[in-house]
Amino acid sequence: MLLLALDTATDQGSLALAADGRLLGEYSLESAGAYLQHLLPGLEALLQAVGRAPQDIGAIAVSQGPGNFTGLRIGLATAKGLALALSCPLVGVSTLEVLAAQFPFHPHPIGVIMDARRREVFFGLYRCPEETPQPLAGPERLPLEALPSRLTPPLLLTGPALNAYQDFLKQALAPGIQWAPPEMRHPRAATVARLGRARLLQGLTVPPARLSPNYLRPAL
Repeated sequence: MLLLALDTATDQGSLALAADGRLLGEYSLESAGAYLQHLLPGLEALLQAVGRAPQDIGAIAVSQGPGNFTGLRIGLATAKGLALALSCPLVGVSTLEVLAAQFPFHPHPIGVIMDARRREVFFGLYRCPEETPQPLAGPERLPLEALPSRLTPPLLLTGPALNAYQDFLKQALAPGIQWAPPEMRHPRAATVARLGRARLLQGLTVPPARLSPNYLRPAL
C-alpha cells in the first residue's frame, strides 16, 4: 500500500511517500508562506520521482499539530480533500510525537518544544524506547519561563523552539540536558509516515470531516 504523509505544522514542511514501511521518497517545501502554492505541485513531483500516480495512494497520514495555524489548515485541508477524492483511509499524527519519534531507541526522556509565540511554547515529554513515543507529560502550552522547571536531566531537548529561544534556554536550562542537532529539530514527513502506518495498522483512522487541527491555543 502506498502511504502519503504530509507535514505543514512548522516553517519547514515536507511530503513523503512510503510503501510497506519503506520510505520511497521525500519532498521538502520551501516555507510556510509557500505551502498553498507548492503543496500539490510538490506531490506531483514526488509521485513522478518514485514512478507512481495519484490513484496509487492507498492511505494518507497528516501532521495534526500543534503548530503554525495557516500551515496546519492547509495541510489538513489537502489531506482531507485527497482522502475524499481517492476514497482512502486517513490518520492524524501529533506533531509533538513526530518530533520525539525522530529519536527512536533513545535511553533518556525526550522533551519537545515548539514556538507558540508571545514567549510561550507547546510542550510534550516522551520516552521513545522503540519506534513509537510514549507520552510522559503534555501536550500543553506553557509560558517560556515555566519550561526550565519541567526539564530534569538526563534529557534530550528537541523542537524548533530551540532555535527561537536559544539565548534564554542556554542561560536557564540545567546542566546535563542535551540539545538535538539543528537538522533534527523540525518534523519530517518521513516520520509522519512511520507513525501514520502504525496507526493505520491499529485501525485508528478518522473520517475526513472529523479530523481537525490540534492548536492547543485560540487563534491570535
